Amino acid sequence: MKSSGKRRSSSDQVKQIMAELDRLFQQQIELTKWEAFVGFTPAELEEYDRVVERIRQLYVELGTLNSAPTGQRKGS
Repeated sequence: MKSSGKRRSSSDQVKQIMAELDRLFQQQIELTKWEAFVGFTPAELEEYDRVVERIRQLYVELGTLNSAPTGQRKGS
């Protein structure tokens, strides 16, 4: 994530995470279609694994943002 010198609010962070998740889910769907019809090369399998891992990381980040007390959330 780029730093613009000012802190982003929690809701801005959530919106950014959700946008990235949407993009990653679309990428995951396309990769899954490709795998179903053609099969993965080792490089494509690595890419798929990277997408899945990034999705997992973003859900952890969302959980952290949502569980922090209001006064202690990042960007607040």
